[in-house]
Amino acid sequence: MNKELIIRSSSSAVDFALLKDGRLIELHKEEDGNKFNVGDIYIANIRKTVSGLTAAFVNVGYEKDAFLHYHD
Repeated sequence: MNKELIIRSSSSAVDFALLKDGRLIELHKEEDGNKFNVGDIYIANIRKTVSGLTAAFVNVGYEKDAFLHYHD
């Protein structure tokens, strides 16, 4: 069983497609206007690690860096 998650992003919407063995299983589309929400998935660059907290500050494209704890 081979699963793939495909994400297509544009300035007005984000599309998510889940494929199983090359066949479409799920398709979701989010229109523009959504603000940042907990649980969203982002590609990020690690800016600073904090070993005492077992966490990191990551750049997800916003003005301020996001805080990512190892439980998250």
